[in-house]
Amino acid sequence: MLCAALAITSCCASPAQPVATAGENHPWLFFDASEIPILQAKAATTHQEIWIPIRDYVDSQLGTSPPSSAPSDGVMQTYRNHGNRLIPFAFACIISRDADYCDLAKTYLLTYASWGQWGEDNQRSLGYAHMLMGNAIAYDWLYNDLTPAERQVVRESLSGWAQKMYEASTEPYQRSWGNWWGKSYVQNHHWICYSALGMAGLALLGEDRRAQTWIDQASSEMSRVQYLLDGIEDGSWHESIPYQSYGLTMSLPFMVNLRKIQGTDILPHVYLRNYPYWRIYNHIPDSTQFILAYGDYEWSWSNAFRSQNLLRFTASEYGNEYAEWMAQQLIAADGRQVRVSSAPWYVLEFLYYDPIINPQPPTYLKRAREFPDLEGIIWRTGWGADDLIFGLKTGAYGGRFAFDTFTQEVYPWESPCVNTGCELHTMHDHDDTNGFYIHRAGYWLAPESQRYAGYDTTLHNTLLIDGQGQYRSLEDINDPETFIGSDGFLEATAHAPDFDYVAADATRRYKNIPGLEDITRHVVFIRPDYFVMLDNLTADAVHQYEWVSHFGERVSVEGNWVRGDAGGGQILGVRVVAPQPFETTTGDDGQPYVHVCPTSPVDEVRFIHVLYPTDDASWSTKPIVATLDDTGEAAAVRVQMNDGSGRTDDILFTYVQPVPAATVGPYYYDGQVAVVTRGADERLEKLFVYGGTFLTDQAMGKVLVTNLNRNEPFEATYLDQTVAVYGNIPAEVTLYAPRVEHLTTNGIPCPFTRCDDYITFEYGGPLYLPLTPMKS
Repeated sequence: MLCAALAITSCCASPAQPVATAGENHPWLFFDASEIPILQAKAATTHQEIWIPIRDYVDSQLGTSPPSSAPSDGVMQTYRNHGNRLIPFAFACIISRDADYCDLAKTYLLTYASWGQWGEDNQRSLGYAHMLMGNAIAYDWLYNDLTPAERQVVRESLSGWAQKMYEASTEPYQRSWGNWWGKSYVQNHHWICYSALGMAGLALLGEDRRAQTWIDQASSEMSRVQYLLDGIEDGSWHESIPYQSYGLTMSLPFMVNLRKIQGTDILPHVYLRNYPYWRIYNHIPDSTQFILAYGDYEWSWSNAFRSQNLLRFTASEYGNEYAEWMAQQLIAADGRQVRVSSAPWYVLEFLYYDPIINPQPPTYLKRAREFPDLEGIIWRTGWGADDLIFGLKTGAYGGRFAFDTFTQEVYPWESPCVNTGCELHTMHDHDDTNGFYIHRAGYWLAPESQRYAGYDTTLHNTLLIDGQGQYRSLEDINDPETFIGSDGFLEATAHAPDFDYVAADATRRYKNIPGLEDITRHVVFIRPDYFVMLDNLTADAVHQYEWVSHFGERVSVEGNWVRGDAGGGQILGVRVVAPQPFETTTGDDGQPYVHVCPTSPVDEVRFIHVLYPTDDASWSTKPIVATLDDTGEAAAVRVQMNDGSGRTDDILFTYVQPVPAATVGPYYYDGQVAVVTRGADERLEKLFVYGGTFLTDQAMGKVLVTNLNRNEPFEATYLDQTVAVYGNIPAEVTLYAPRVEHLTTNGIPCPFTRCDDYITFEYGGPLYLPLTPMKS
């Protein structure tokens, strides 16, 4: 994407002077006068369910009035709430035309115009931004209910505060202003302050000569945000979902109205098109919580700023029926609150909602999705109440695209940032690379000790080295050198109908510890039953390595098994396969935890764990697990089910790069991961291979499969006289398939030739994950 230099119009220092009377044009933010009857009709019909809590909140405020002078409590939330409440007040006046509502809104608006400060301790940051945006919207919507003298009072106040925000955005940092956010493009303060400035400019177009200057400044800065978000693409956000909801909720009003009023489109369409899928894959049924529970927040914020407003915007803007489904899930789980923290965002939801968009449940979406910018994955068995969900994140501070552009000092950053002041502000990011999360049937099996400012690695489900966590830079966030070489990344991912695999490299995240050679986490999901996790840790000196996991309610150690009780009879069993012997420490740091470590410091170790979700009734029939081999390059684990099925899974990992052809246990292969499943009669039931071209069972003396594409996953499922193959198969593949008479590849019948116990076939047809519809 080519980016032209963005000019910034210089500030006009003269006092605000109206250049035209724009009364006939107000309102024009979000809607104009001709659309008000349509909005009123919607409030009585299709949008009634949204309108009622807005109305009820305004009803609850009748008879109140704001303080006659600006609060001096020094609390940002005080100013944020004062600015926010103007939005439902003014909207209720527009929709109902009730004199009491209009008088309430005007009283607050005119009183705020007399205040001597709009931000806590005269700060020009978040509290101030909410006051600026709320007053701008209310001025536009109430314009025709104000007398000429009242308009002048509000206009002069709004203009003065907009100019001060503009100065904060263009002048060097002043501690008394708190305007550190000016060039912090991946931080919510930046988005919110500039969007508020832009909204004030739009509200005062034609009434203040400086309005276009403010709009241009906001548009210039938010164009940088647009560039970053569209570079992120995947809809994720490094600061966590609640902060993402906050930043987007406060940014969309300016972007939407800039397009409506001036025809300038700076909406990040690529990012917003993917945002619903980010939320859908994160969704925990009957809850506003989410599986990738990283970053700064408290669970009470889980649906902060009523993020259904964002989903309903994307549903309407892009005709996305999945987005409407996700919005309805949040509404059902969250209910409707009658309070200042909800009503303003219901107004935005009302304005964005399109009832023509029918909700489409994600029944036929793939059960696995990667989020490349976060460098994370989510695996699900479905979206039903009892389904199993697994998430893992690695990645870089600020997300991959922001990290790379910042450390390379290219647009949108103003190089060199050490001189210009641009900064990769990642204070809300935690030191949690390769952290994992598991949830099932309404309970957290593997949560983390989640909290605001809970940065420490020990609070997350990852690894400690000599008691130390991952590298963190809280200083020099405008210096790319502090970030270079501190990122984790997804090394490999693979998905097939019955298997998923991820390898995530966190080595550089521990750059504060010299001499580390490899810290990579490998996980395979044997659907729908359990996970096998292998962590390979190597260094040039001995270290005390610790594997950390948290649990829902309590934890105990029973021999080689760790039992994590989650509540409701749900259990996560953790079978410690390696190291052997091992030591454990249990405790509670906000969540029950276990630390697993070798009995003495070592220079290298493999942590191998089987993560087995189960319940009280089935705990006694958990599988039998054994190590088949660990060669120093590859390991093999055997999991024998104890449920009467007679099923045995052999799971192979190669944990060195480049991947060699190697013998591990009874197998010889050149892949990164493989699974061989056999039934009670030792017959093959399933094969899965990724990262290699062949797999041989030397105990059988049989090549199980050969001539694979090493860059694509391959799966074969044997059932009676049919074998179903999944994979991208550009060349002839030879598969061990005795007694097989029928073959499908990617769900399509496929011809083959046979030679003794082997079939050979080639198929270049469509590749897809066959799915089973969810149960209602």
